[in-house]
Amino acid sequence: MGWLRRAIGMIFATAVAIGAGLVFVPFAVLADPVTRAAAFAFTQYAVLALDEDFAAGLADGGFPLLARFVWMAVVTVCAVPVIAVGLIGEIARVRALSWYASATGLAAASSPWFIRASLHLPRAADYNFAELRFALVFFLGGLISGSIYWLLAGRDADGRVSI
Repeated sequence: MGWLRRAIGMIFATAVAIGAGLVFVPFAVLADPVTRAAAFAFTQYAVLALDEDFAAGLADGGFPLLARFVWMAVVTVCAVPVIAVGLIGEIARVRALSWYASATGLAAASSPWFIRASLHLPRAADYNFAELRFALVFFLGGLISGSIYWLLAGRDADGRVSI
């Protein structure tokens, strides 16, 4: 029955860590001037595009595409790194804060480039200044999410609590 308690603890810790990332990343994007400008430009473009779609009667389905894009971005940056690093840490029985925090941060920060590479896009290895600022925000979000996961579930991965 110990495995069931551990599984429930992992699920709870994963949900809380993902929630922390979902709260931190938007606030961090709004706090940084470069990412705030990019986010506002994207929002303005999306609103104008959706306004044209609503005026045309949603003929080409722009709103579902926008919703899918936002959902994919949120899942890729906030959920997948926590789940992947948590599973690897549980399988390897890692208890180190440095593993959970840094691996989750690196996975979250590199997720836009992983997506481009998996889709075989021509700019898979390119970057610009704004993308690096977003990568920094994603890294910090992953760092916080990984730390919260470690605090709730990673410290006692092999039955012993580490400090």
